[in-house]
Amino acid sequence: MSIFKALFSVVAVAAALCLSSCLTVSIPTAAQAGISFETKAEPLPADLEWGHRAVAHELINAKEIVVVVSGGSNPISDEEWVKYNPPLPWTKNMERNLLFSQTFFMRSPNAPADATGDARYTFREVSGHTWLELAQPVAVDLVPAGEKTDWMKPAPGHLVIKTIRKPQVMRWDGPICRLTDGHGNYYVMHATETGTPTLDVVLPALWSLEKVDLAEPLVITPSQGGYYNIVGDCLGQGYHQYVFADSVYPAD
Repeated sequence: MSIFKALFSVVAVAAALCLSSCLTVSIPTAAQAGISFETKAEPLPADLEWGHRAVAHELINAKEIVVVVSGGSNPISDEEWVKYNPPLPWTKNMERNLLFSQTFFMRSPNAPADATGDARYTFREVSGHTWLELAQPVAVDLVPAGEKTDWMKPAPGHLVIKTIRKPQVMRWDGPICRLTDGHGNYYVMHATETGTPTLDVVLPALWSLEKVDLAEPLVITPSQGGYYNIVGDCLGQGYHQYVFADSVYPAD
């Protein structure tokens, strides 16, 4: 059994990075962080093995700003998770209702893109259990720019864009909810708080949201360097960017 299948025998990797426990953590904008990456998608891994979606047990390290997911040789059980109170600076992340059909975790965020085998995955031990490094949030930007709102759950008419490093493949087999800014950038809804997606969202000017039928499965991979942009709306719905209008993010 591959290490990836071993991980998924415990819990599938979640894509929804709510950062629910990082309300007091200061994360810079993409410009402040000096973020710049080519938006060309990374190729599908040669050893792609699809895993079914599930709600994952995640922890956030508020000091290092890293997200880990239960997995490895000694994962926390569902029963333990319910009453688990992690030690500081670790806190629980929110569990989300995921909308993608299947997924594959390519590597931990700080692993080299050319890493192979077990070298692709970084594990930690917290409270006697093993956890896989899943993602690293690096920047947060608000839409409209220059206006203040809660970056965890923005007000109606606002959106938040979180740039993260999370080398993960995701696949949608049915209709998708597609968000666009009207300038050639497109985002696919990947998670909701309620479990039921809705198009009835108050969006910023020029932005729109619609349900789209797929002629074939939609499979997305991160941009070069393992980066994703994740948008959050006022209803707690999350979206992964999968089409970029520009070859580099942020655009010049």
